[in-house]
Amino acid sequence: MISLYLNLNAFLYFLFSIWCFIKFSGTSRFLGYDFLNNSGKVEYLTIYTGLQMGFAIFLGISGYFQSLRLSGLLFCVAIYICIIVTRTASALYYGNLTRATYLVGALEYSLAIWGSILLFNHLKLIN
Repeated sequence: MISLYLNLNAFLYFLFSIWCFIKFSGTSRFLGYDFLNNSGKVEYLTIYTGLQMGFAIFLGISGYFQSLRLSGLLFCVAIYICIIVTRTASALYYGNLTRATYLVGALEYSLAIWGSILLFNHLKLIN
């Protein structure tokens, strides 16, 4: 089940990375980004294509090799917990959110909960 979770995450990060690279203007508008200059565009592409493609590769490798699955799972849970804490706090503070924010947030919450359950069950089995 951990392998499935990691490979699904790898696939999602891969798709999102490619989508953001190919449809730069559309994805940035969908996510609510407005760029004041080219530096903002470079930062968006760096994070939403480069960093996320790196996540996809790491998670794909982690899903494939049994010895790396716990590391991949820990990585996902740590990332998603930090993301949902920040998303929730900032959403509550700023309010007036677009549908995209809710959609992306729902996916992140789902993956955080699923990953946390897998991690809890895995750690319970080894203790």
